[in-house]
Order: sequence, then C-alpha cells, then structure tokens
Amino acid sequence: MKRAAAVLTGLVLLAGCSSSKPSPRADQSPATLLQKARQTADAANAVHFVISSSNVSLSTTNLINGQGDLARPSSLQGSFNVAVSGFTAKVKVVAVGDTFEAELPFASQYKKTDPSEFGLTNPAELLDPANGLVKLLVIAQNPQAGPAQRLNGELLDTVTYSVPGSSIPVLPDENPSVPVKLTVGIDPSTHQLRTVTMVGPLTSAKSNCTYVVTLTDYNEHVSITLPTGS
Repeated sequence: MKRAAAVLTGLVLLAGCSSSKPSPRADQSPATLLQKARQTADAANAVHFVISSSNVSLSTTNLINGQGDLARPSSLQGSFNVAVSGFTAKVKVVAVGDTFEAELPFASQYKKTDPSEFGLTNPAELLDPANGLVKLLVIAQNPQAGPAQRLNGELLDTVTYSVPGSSIPVLPDENPSVPVKLTVGIDPSTHQLRTVTMVGPLTSAKSNCTYVVTLTDYNEHVSITLPTGS
C-alpha cells in the first residue's frame, strides 16, 4: 500500500514538477527513446503497475483505478476500483493466460468471470508485446519531445504522439475513430517505461477522459497462481 500511495502521490505532483526544458536529452531522439523503452519492457519478466484516471464516465461500467503486479507471459494479480451504474466497487483480480478470476465486494472467494463485466479486455495482456502497452510505443507516428517530468525523484524524458483509438489495449474506447493522445515518460538512464498517459474518448464518445499507467519495480520476483486452482 505504501508503494502504491507513493506512486499516486508522485502522479499528483507530476504537473507541478514538469520542466520547461525540452526532453528527451540531446543524444536520444524521441524515436530512439521509444525503441529502447520497448526493448527494456520486452525484456522484463515482471513489473508493478498503478492505474489512475480522471473524468471517467460513471454512468456505465468502467475502470477508475487499480494496482497490482504483472508477470510474463500473461499473469496479473491486483485490485481494481470499478464504476458500475453510478456506484464504485473494489474488485480483487487474478488472471493467468485466458483465465480471469475476480472476488467481488462481500464475496468470500474468487470466481471465474469475464473481464468485460468490468469494462476491460484481459488486463494480463498489459505486458504482451503484440497487444499490451509496448504496442503503443511501436505504432508511434511522428513522436515529439515533451517537457521533462519528475516522478518520485526520477527525472523522466517524455515523448508525445497520437495513436488510433482502436489500438488502446485493455481499456474501452467509445469512439475509436478519434485518435488518442499519448504522453510516455521514460527514464533515460535505464530506458524503463515509467508512465503512459492516454487522453481521449475512452469511456464516453462525447468527452475525453485520462488514464495514467505507472510502471515500477521492473523484474521483481512475482509468483501468481489462480485462487481456484483452475
């Protein structure tokens, strides 16, 4: 909980700690940073994630925030806060491969379910090279250097660009014909992808919302098994 709180605190401070100095550094072009961040992410066997959001539609079922661990090839363990018809519910989740299990509020055990019930595709795919966050680094067109940002003591180089709405992994997109604006934060010394900020009509076709995925603890030791033993 302390780790998640620290990351969320850092996200709140991001805007206030941004620098007007152009980023990335002179010896690393935006395209080079994205390429190296992709290679680093693809080589990681596990990572901790925190998801935050703003302006998410609460009238339908949508992810508000969450945190947990991802492990290769396609495993996840964590918890999500989900908006369901105006109410917010905390759901514990475990996914291994195509099997997704959730423990709903007031339930005493996990149950195999479909992630679409929470407005998602399988979140265990976030580390998948073809369908996860890394895909967003590969399809960048005309990436531009953004302002440097500081997150929990790290000075991140940022790269901004847009991608088709239909390419966003895991999250919904209510108007996929409209491009989604991305800003990715990368540690230029380790080339670890640290933040992915997505702005677009993801939960409402008529208004934009923002999701921020923060990745830390690359290559941590993670062991994930299905609670039901499926």
